[in-house]
Amino acid sequence: MEFGCAQCYGEDAETVMEYCTKNLETTQRIVSDSHFGVSVRKCPECGQEFIAIFTEFVDWQGGDDAQYFDIVPVTPIEVKYFLEADLVIRELGKLGHARRRVSSDWPTGGTYQVSWKHGTFHVEEGH
Repeated sequence: MEFGCAQCYGEDAETVMEYCTKNLETTQRIVSDSHFGVSVRKCPECGQEFIAIFTEFVDWQGGDDAQYFDIVPVTPIEVKYFLEADLVIRELGKLGHARRRVSSDWPTGGTYQVSWKHGTFHVEEGH
């Protein structure tokens, strides 16, 4: 299965993350919370749709809150499923099966990293 274009799904993860965060158009918000957000986004160049998942875990101490952001390409059928069904958070991680996703990790006390990740992944609501 082919996903995206050179801008939204190219080889360099940092370049792709920067492009996606600045240029993908939010077409639907599925969950909109200050510590957890799920949205459908679309590439203005090629029309590829993505599910974007933002999670923040507030540590309530030093303000160095862990933040994670995953941008997963999806098919039109998958978008339709998530928009029509009652959202089941744990099912979002299944979107990683058989495809890569660009991901940023910024753990509490850690350094910011952007990379390509593969396979299913754990999705948990932030707090």
